[in-house]
Amino acid sequence: MDSIIFLLLIVSVGFGGISVIGLLLFPDIRSRMYTATRASLISVGTITLSVILYALFKLMSGGGDQYTPLILHTIVLIIVVVGANALIYKMISDHVKSQKVCQGQPEQKTVDNP
Repeated sequence: MDSIIFLLLIVSVGFGGISVIGLLLFPDIRSRMYTATRASLISVGTITLSVILYALFKLMSGGGDQYTPLILHTIVLIIVVVGANALIYKMISDHVKSQKVCQGQPEQKTVDNP
């Protein structure tokens, strides 16, 4: 069980790093938003899965009653994180869609009449 939890934590750190690198390297808002949303959700999901597995393992092996609230709090946390991430993704997406793209119209030359 320890090796599975360790592997999940390594995957989480890797996807967290991918989300940070994507935010720093990608040129436009859409690719940054896509990378940050997807990679960070995978990262948070694997962290919460590892916490739930740890708590279940400890609960089944005769641990105390503190592991049941840990599982419930972790489930609530993942619901809040997914909901907030979806809300922010929609807000940014609506903001980007509402902005008009510059069409690159040529400048008009003015003639100076002395």
